[in-house]
Amino acid sequence: MQHSEQSDKKIWGGRFTEKPSSIAEEISESISYDHQLYREDIAGSRAHARMLAAQNIITPEALQNILNGLKQIESEIEAGQMTFLASLEDIHMHIESRLTQLIGDDGKRLHTGRSRNDQVATDTHLYLKKVIKQQSDLLHSLLQCILDLAEKNRHELWAGYTHTQIAQPVRLGHWLMVWFWGFLRDARLLKLVFEETDISPLGAAAMAGANYPIDREMTAHDLGFSEVYQNSMDAVSDRDYQLSYHFFVTRLFLRTSRLCEDLILYSTAEFGYVKMGDAVTTGSSIMPQKKNPDIAELLRGKSGRVTGNFMALLVNLKSLPMTYNRDLQEDKVYLFDSVEQVNQALLGLNEILKNIQFFPEKVKLNLNRGFAQATDIADYLVKEYKLPFRETHEIAGRLVALAESQQTTLDKLSPVDIKSVVPEGIVLPADLFEVEKSPERKNGTGSVNKEAINKQILSAREKLKSMFT
Repeated sequence: MQHSEQSDKKIWGGRFTEKPSSIAEEISESISYDHQLYREDIAGSRAHARMLAAQNIITPEALQNILNGLKQIESEIEAGQMTFLASLEDIHMHIESRLTQLIGDDGKRLHTGRSRNDQVATDTHLYLKKVIKQQSDLLHSLLQCILDLAEKNRHELWAGYTHTQIAQPVRLGHWLMVWFWGFLRDARLLKLVFEETDISPLGAAAMAGANYPIDREMTAHDLGFSEVYQNSMDAVSDRDYQLSYHFFVTRLFLRTSRLCEDLILYSTAEFGYVKMGDAVTTGSSIMPQKKNPDIAELLRGKSGRVTGNFMALLVNLKSLPMTYNRDLQEDKVYLFDSVEQVNQALLGLNEILKNIQFFPEKVKLNLNRGFAQATDIADYLVKEYKLPFRETHEIAGRLVALAESQQTTLDKLSPVDIKSVVPEGIVLPADLFEVEKSPERKNGTGSVNKEAINKQILSAREKLKSMFT
C-alpha cells in the first residue's frame, strides 16, 4: 500500500499563517538521507512510549495502539511502501504523521515530553553504536587477514625504505606487521568512540528537560545505553562522539592510504615486489597490457573524502551558540558517507590482501642495487675493530662510491677492490655483503631477526584475542 496520501501538515504550524516556500522546504528537508534512521527512530519511540505508560502519562491502551502502529510502519518502510515527502521534512515527522493516520489521537500523544532535538540525538547515538559494532567486526577480520599473511611470510626477505630510497634489509612479515599494529590501534580507538557514544540523550527534550515525570534511566536501559547525559543542554548539543568517530575514520584512512600507496608502488614494473589479483584490478580502455590497481587507488583517494567530512563537521560546530541549532542537521550527511567509506575500505583491503602475491627475489635484487649492506659494514668495523662510527661510516660510503663508479653492487666488488678502500689489516667477511644475512644481525624486541619476529607474531595473536573476546 502506498502512502502518498499522507498529510503534509506541519506539526509546528500553529503560529504560522503561511506555508514555507518551495525553496525553504527544499533546504529544510533531510528525509532524502535520514530515512536511514527509521529503525533507530522507531526503537526510540517504542522506548519513550513504554516509559510514558509506566509513568502514567499515557494509558496502557494508548501504549498498545502506539506499539501496534509503529510495528506496522516499520513493516511498511522495510517493504518500500512509504512515500517520503520533502514537506514532512524528516524521518521523525514521517513516522509520527503515519502513526496518527493509523491510530488517531493516540499517535499525537507519542511526542509528549519529547523534542526532535533529543529524538534525533538518540537516533544518531543508536545508529553509531550499531555501526561501531559492525565495523569492529570488519576490523577484526582485516587484522586476522594481515596477521595470517605475516605469519605465512614472516621470514621472507623484504626492503625497508626511508625517503623512498632503499634503506636496510628487513623481512616481509615485519613489514606486514607494521599495518597490523596500526590497525589494532585503530580498533582500540573505535572502542573508545563506542564508550563516548553509549550515552542516552532521550528525555532532554528541547534542551531543558520535560514538564512531565519522565524516567530517563528507564528509556536508557530499554535502548541498551550504559548511562544518560547528566546535562540536558549537553545532551541535545553534543556532537563530540561524532567528532571522535570522524577522527577514527580519518586516522584509519590515512593508514589505508599509506598501505595502498606502498602496494601501488610495489606493483609497478619498476619495483615488481607484489602482484594484485584480477579480482581487485582493472584494465585499460586503450592499452591492452595494462593491469591497473584501481581499487587500491580509489581507497587511497577516499582518504581525502573522509578527511573532508571531518573538517566539515568541525567547521559546522565552530562558534555554534548553545544549544541545538539547525546547522546540526548536516552532521548526518557527513556521518552516513564516512560510515559507507569505512565499510568499503575494510572489505576492500581484506580482498586486496587475500589476492596478493609477493616476489622476494625481486626485492633482493633491489636491495643489492640500493647498497643496503652499507650500514652493516660500518657497524661491523665498529664492533670488530673498535673504530669510531664516523670513520667506519666514511669507509662504507667509499665502498658504495666505488661500486657506483663501476656500475656494480657491493656484493660484486672483488677482494682487490675492497682492499683499496678499507684500512690495512682489516678483513671484511664475504657474508657481510649478503643482504639476506643482514636481518639476523639486528637485535632487541621489535627488530627484524627471525626470533624477534616470531615473538612479535605470538604477542600479536594474544593481543588480538584479548581485544576481541
